[in-house]
Amino acid sequence: MTIREELLHRADIYAQRHGMVLGERLGYGVHGIVFVAESQTEPGRAAIKVHEREEPYQRERDVYFRLRDRGVSEIRGCHVPGLLRYDDELWVIAMEVVTRPFVLDFAGAYLDHPPDYSEEVITE
Repeated sequence: MTIREELLHRADIYAQRHGMVLGERLGYGVHGIVFVAESQTEPGRAAIKVHEREEPYQRERDVYFRLRDRGVSEIRGCHVPGLLRYDDELWVIAMEVVTRPFVLDFAGAYLDHPPDYSEEVITE
């Protein structure tokens, strides 16, 4: 199974668990893939991001926790989607669908401590 097939499989499992139907792929990047999903029981859509690896998933999830706790919905004029739910088993984050301009990718962000890079890498 390719990485994309694995991500799609986990997205399907997540959608089934939450009574959602996967829609179009909104994006694909270094940390995972984002789909639009529609609830079969509630009005509205969500964007669900399925991560390839656990560590970036946890970092992004924790950033969304921090943003939610601080009531941040915009950063320098860019919309920040609200966290709807998450799944620590499937490494999925469900968030609000927002209009452009937006900030979506926090998997490379570090909270409360710098990344574990050598001094040489940081200065380059």
